[in-house]
Amino acid sequence: MKRASVFAIILGLAVIGSSSPQSAVAAGPTPIPGGANQVKGVSGGLTSKLFNGKVRIRQMALRPSTTAEYTPADGQHGLVFSWLVSNGTSSVRTGYFAASISDADGVVIEGKSLSVYSTFYSSLQPGAAARGTIQFVIPAGYKPTKILLTDQGSPSGPAFRIQLKASDVPSPAST
Repeated sequence: MKRASVFAIILGLAVIGSSSPQSAVAAGPTPIPGGANQVKGVSGGLTSKLFNGKVRIRQMALRPSTTAEYTPADGQHGLVFSWLVSNGTSSVRTGYFAASISDADGVVIEGKSLSVYSTFYSSLQPGAAARGTIQFVIPAGYKPTKILLTDQGSPSGPAFRIQLKASDVPSPAST
């Protein structure tokens, strides 16, 4: 056999061997995306200590609103989410939080500040802490499963995703 034809056979076998069997099969379906413009974040429960690379969140609680904080309309009740934020950087930080609460279907209710300063932390020294609170007005039958807390000092994230168990959510009867 001539040297050129042996080389052609070897080259042909190499090309055939390098093509993957998957290339002959149609590509699989595109996975369902996580959501439009989904913010990166860290997740945990109410008892977690969460760090997003800038601030730490801990001592989280969800309780019924008091009558001084909210007078419910028919078919509504108020919930107050509170947390302790501490500066996890080596620089002074200033910012404020926004929060939304979601049910299992992804229906979202935006939180409302109890006062001008209830979600704001100012001139927080490295390692120093501040308290924050935000309120949600919940319609009857709504069952919260998650709170999304975003630091408006860094709105692109990372956000805090707080997973709620049914036992974490006070019942409307207790308000």
